[in-house]
Amino acid sequence: MKSGFTLIEVLVATVIASIAGMALLQMNSNNTHLFKQIQYRSSNSEPVSLIALHSDKKYNRSTKSLYDILDRTYDIKNDDLRKYLKDYKIDYNEQLIETIKFDEAESDDSESDYISEESDASAPIIQFELIQIIAKTEQGQNAVLTARLVE
Repeated sequence: MKSGFTLIEVLVATVIASIAGMALLQMNSNNTHLFKQIQYRSSNSEPVSLIALHSDKKYNRSTKSLYDILDRTYDIKNDDLRKYLKDYKIDYNEQLIETIKFDEAESDDSESDYISEESDASAPIIQFELIQIIAKTEQGQNAVLTARLVE
């Protein structure tokens, strides 16, 4: 009697191999879809991050180009980049979430033990505004939280 595989064994092996192949193809498809979503989100969040770094109260409730926001800080000489930034329009809205104050009286550091209680000199109060910036672009809407020093 010859030893070999029966028809049933070959069919079962073929089914197992095809199921494993389909699972690998599905994983590849899912990974490709996830990478495209991550790339899309990161490309949309980069301009909003730039806006958060250069936020200004005068931009609130206005439509600005990315060039208008960055021009005060950077000297942009590349014409292609300048055109791209001018074409990138943003509806800028900000909302005050909270004002945070820091002063010497509130600190509980060990350094406060070294400060003389008789001293009349008080440390200046430092204030930050925690704001939410909502930026609408052609690609969609993004929001970011940032802190701005109050002067």
